[in-house]
Amino acid sequence: MDRTLITQNIKKNYQLLDNNQYGLAEQNAFNLLKHDPNNHEIYNLIGDIHYRQNNFDKSIWYYFSSLDRSFDTKALNRIGTNIFLLNNLPVAEKILTNLLAHDPKYIAGYLSLGLVYEQSKKIDKAIDCYNAAIKIDPKDIKPYLSLATLYKEQLEYDESIKVYQQGLINNPSNHIILSNLGNLFYLQHKYEDAIISHQRAVKSKPDSYEVQFNFANTLLNSGKYTEAIEAYRKTSELKPNFYRAKVSLGSTLLSMANFEEGFKEYNYRIYEDKNFQSVLDKKNLIWNGQNVENKKILVIADDGLGNTLQFSRYLEILSQLNCKIIFKCQEELHHFFEDMIHIEEIVGLDNDFQEFDYWVPLQNLIYLLTPDLTANCPLPSILKINDNKLLEWETLIALDDKIKIGLNWQGSKTNPRVASNSVTLDYFKNIVSDKAASFISLQKGAAVSDIEKLQLQKNIISYDMLMDTGSKKFLDSAAIIKYLDLVITTDTSVAHLAGTLGTQTWLLLPKVSDWRWLNSKDETIWYDNFRIYRQRRQGDWQEVFSRVEKDCSELIKNITELRSS
Repeated sequence: MDRTLITQNIKKNYQLLDNNQYGLAEQNAFNLLKHDPNNHEIYNLIGDIHYRQNNFDKSIWYYFSSLDRSFDTKALNRIGTNIFLLNNLPVAEKILTNLLAHDPKYIAGYLSLGLVYEQSKKIDKAIDCYNAAIKIDPKDIKPYLSLATLYKEQLEYDESIKVYQQGLINNPSNHIILSNLGNLFYLQHKYEDAIISHQRAVKSKPDSYEVQFNFANTLLNSGKYTEAIEAYRKTSELKPNFYRAKVSLGSTLLSMANFEEGFKEYNYRIYEDKNFQSVLDKKNLIWNGQNVENKKILVIADDGLGNTLQFSRYLEILSQLNCKIIFKCQEELHHFFEDMIHIEEIVGLDNDFQEFDYWVPLQNLIYLLTPDLTANCPLPSILKINDNKLLEWETLIALDDKIKIGLNWQGSKTNPRVASNSVTLDYFKNIVSDKAASFISLQKGAAVSDIEKLQLQKNIISYDMLMDTGSKKFLDSAAIIKYLDLVITTDTSVAHLAGTLGTQTWLLLPKVSDWRWLNSKDETIWYDNFRIYRQRRQGDWQEVFSRVEKDCSELIKNITELRSS
């Protein structure tokens, strides 16, 4: 086989790689080696096959074999990258530094070394690497993307924007830079600038579903619901199996109370939610309203503890169809549901339960059982609270007649809406200065340290070391909330816990919130004990807290006068 034919075959094998046909590509590569055992490009190919499959130890061996036959900057760069991915940062840095000393114009080497420096927390050196790459070839967009991403991760959004703007000077119509720039403006709540950037990106690359999806998200969060719906539809047309766009379309329609079409699109979430992966091969058994009398139906909770707490109310309604309910949900919440007579059995999400006639996602019960949601929303579940915990917390909390207010300000880091569902504790400073009330932290996780950072230990009581320390989620929080006069919280599972338990709750919402709040102003169909404080301008929490502070002061005054009379 002559050299030209071998080169052609190597290219064909890279096409197999792009289609994830790793086994066939490797088989072909070894056949090529039989014809040309000293061709370093074939060894690079085999190294790349293993690299694409994250087999870094094997790929390194083949890259070294390539170098044994011919010096190749690509192979050396791949070795450095593989060693970096194996977390040996000092060796990776040494190899890549030597590579660039040999070939100071090799852009890929600067990008790889920049990543090593980032991981080593040598940020200034990483910046120097990316800038060096930009200087070598101002039209190569990869260094701009790397540098801008670094600044973004450091929360230096203005610097990141400057990098993209510099990139646009040399790449004025690049859709990736334009779309990323739009996302940065979006993060800064500069929606007009974001929309302009995304419009340019869409014009530059009208067939990109990712560009269209980014545009749709920005339109939604700028409050342009109709335009966002159109953009989500366009995204789905470009890539029909991109379920995130369908789910986003569904949730946007639901927030506008378009329940029929909204739930139809929102149902695609089951392909994105890991909780449903074990039953997707049984789509023929999904319950869509068939007669289930004397049938066993597996109800599977969607991801998110708040979802389970909020929508568990539908289980009792479902039981009225004379079926046997197996409730598959987060194991840490089982203690709330274990005494409910309408639930036949509770199993964990890891339990591969197979003895059922039908299965259904918990949130699908909403439209199946209450198609006219605004007229027939059921009452929350009656959760079981541990009696011993009630006694324990009574001795700690119910000691005086002070108004007791629980605070929760940060959502879970795993929630994709965490940025919208979180505020800084600093906003509560004026509220917690009122001496007539006791303020109790319901916060868990790293955000608890904000109390000490802001020197609010005298204003906010934290029982963090005593709360929910076991495997049962909210075991203590539920008991504490029952003794509170008020809970002030962002859109987290704590909000649904307080709402379900019946404690008066003030919910802090961004202007564009989750669909379940239906763009309502100050009330919700889900909980009678809720008052909603929604942003009037997206991103503006200051105005929200000015209202909360005023109302909280009046509430404390009124309750104090009532209890002293």
